[in-house]
Amino acid sequence: MMRALVLTLALGCALAPAASAQLKKAGSPAGDWEFKTAEHPDSCTISGTMTVAATNKKGNFICSFKAVQACTRREFKTIHTEQSCVVEQVGSSVEIKAKVEKIVSVDPKWMMAGVRYAPDDFHVRINENGSEMRGEFESIGEIEPVKFWRTGEL
Repeated sequence: MMRALVLTLALGCALAPAASAQLKKAGSPAGDWEFKTAEHPDSCTISGTMTVAATNKKGNFICSFKAVQACTRREFKTIHTEQSCVVEQVGSSVEIKAKVEKIVSVDPKWMMAGVRYAPDDFHVRINENGSEMRGEFESIGEIEPVKFWRTGEL
C-alpha cells in the first residue's frame, strides 16, 4: 500500500510540470498593436495599428484600428480605413470582428467615390507573454497569414 502511494506521488510530481505548462495563462490582447498580412495573390498587403481595451466581461474587448491596403498590381495603390471592432479571447485564441467606420483616403483620389471596402477580420493566437499574435486575416473570402506585435517592439 505504501509503495503504491509513493509511486502515485512520484508519478504526480513527474507529470506536474507538463500539466502546468498546458494550464499557463495566455497573454492579454489589451494594448497597442501593429500588424501586417502576408502579400495576397493580387499583390496587396494590409497593415496598420490597433488599440484593444478590456470591457467588464472577462474575455471580451473592444478595439479600433487604422488599416492601409497597399497594392502594386491594381488600379488603386492604397486605401486607408478606420475600423471599430470587438474582440473575444478564449485561452490563447483571439477573434477580432471589425466594422468599417470610414474610408479615409484612396490613391488615386479619383477612385474615392466608387470604392467599397469590406471589414478586416482576424483569427489569431496570442503567445504566452502577450507580445505577439499570429494567425489569419479574413475579408470577403480572402484568407492570408497575419502577424501582430506590440507597438514599438519590432
